[in-house]
Amino acid sequence: EMNAEVQPVESSTADAVIVDALSPAATPAVRPQIWQQRRYQVSALLALVAAVGLVAANNLLARQYTPDAVVRQYLSALQSGDATIAWNQVEVSAPTAPVVATLTDRAAFQAALGAGKPDIKAFSITSTTNIDASTASVGFSYDTSSGTKEGKFIVQRSGETHFGLYPVWHLVITPALLQITLPKGSNGVSIDGKAVALPPGAQSTVAVLPLAHKVQFNGTPILTSQTVAVDASFSFGQPVAFQPQLTPAGLAKAKAAVKAAFAVCAQQTSPNADSGACPQTIGYSISGSGNWKVVGDPTQDMVVSFDKDMNAVATGHYQMTFAFQESGVQGVQHSPGSGGYSAALALTPDAVTAASIQPADGLPALARSAGASDQAAKNLVAQAFKRCAAVRAQYVADCPQALLSLATNVRWALVGNPLSAATVEFDQNSGQFTVHGNFAMNVSYSFLGYPKTDRSFNTTYVAYLFWSGKSLQLVTMDGANS
Repeated sequence: EMNAEVQPVESSTADAVIVDALSPAATPAVRPQIWQQRRYQVSALLALVAAVGLVAANNLLARQYTPDAVVRQYLSALQSGDATIAWNQVEVSAPTAPVVATLTDRAAFQAALGAGKPDIKAFSITSTTNIDASTASVGFSYDTSSGTKEGKFIVQRSGETHFGLYPVWHLVITPALLQITLPKGSNGVSIDGKAVALPPGAQSTVAVLPLAHKVQFNGTPILTSQTVAVDASFSFGQPVAFQPQLTPAGLAKAKAAVKAAFAVCAQQTSPNADSGACPQTIGYSISGSGNWKVVGDPTQDMVVSFDKDMNAVATGHYQMTFAFQESGVQGVQHSPGSGGYSAALALTPDAVTAASIQPADGLPALARSAGASDQAAKNLVAQAFKRCAAVRAQYVADCPQALLSLATNVRWALVGNPLSAATVEFDQNSGQFTVHGNFAMNVSYSFLGYPKTDRSFNTTYVAYLFWSGKSLQLVTMDGANS
């Protein structure tokens, strides 16, 4: 009997043998390349990201140092009122014309923006054109309270750089030229709080930055103080629209000066002023001289204005009468003189004088006073007819009747009512009232010792009246043959 004895084998060893016996030949182990190692892949990725970031940052910085970027920064700074940023973008050129004063430095820039920001609600760059390697033209549009406008800046490259790489560009700002004319007797002007010495009575040109400005015209006892806002943004210049005005004290002195000048004019003895200093005339020639008298207040509707050269001018209406003796006429004859006037005024800081008074047309029409009614005018004419009829003379001053004969012992008798069909008119240009009508007068007289009777040769009349400010005044009545 055979007895076989089997020895036990370790399972792990046996398994290994079986595996080795069943597996193909094993491939020898290979060490990974450096670029395949994780830590080197992460470093490479970070380097790539850093490189891309540098390129993007460079592009971003480069875009910040271009002509259109400078314009964008400048306009944004103007919108926000940041004078420091705005000033750093600009280079101010010399004025394009001779000027009396220049306000174009940094302090002036700060003062202008402090006085008021330009009217820019929004803007956009519309074009960039390279003129040469160092000059570009940048177009832009901007919205204002009055609509959208277009503008253009010249931008120049300086010799400086940012970070040693990026060129520095500046806007070339051309000063705006403000034309300012001060009246004689004024007290100077300031722009954005800076006093500027300008000669009075002449136009002066002042160079300022093309921004919004406040021009302050200093006052005097005669002239009021005024502030004028001027928007010179993106412009080359403009006249300052300043219209001087008198203070209440100044207007009172102007009226006193004009009244004094008319008082001097009333001293003339000619019926038609020819000196060039007075306006009055009766409109026709007479032999001899006479005396003028002012009726009413010639300054009642007076207005003071300033012409384009800032000369002060007073305009209004006057009424005057001329009294004279006429050969063969009983009494003192009168003629009206009235119309518009223009008085040249000379101003000093504390006084006004009237240099000359000239006749003037085209003035605002006069308003008829409520007290100057048709009936009031007719009443005066009716009284005048009674006076005229009572005078024993062939020709009576300021009366319409006439007797064409050698006569003595003349007696007039009014027939009927000369106002029954009369009409009253008012001249808005001269302030003169006229009453037109027909009349009849009988007359008895002696001719070479023989008694005669007749009727007035004139049968129509025109009466001239003025409103004195308080009442109507009859100047004269003229007669004519119908």
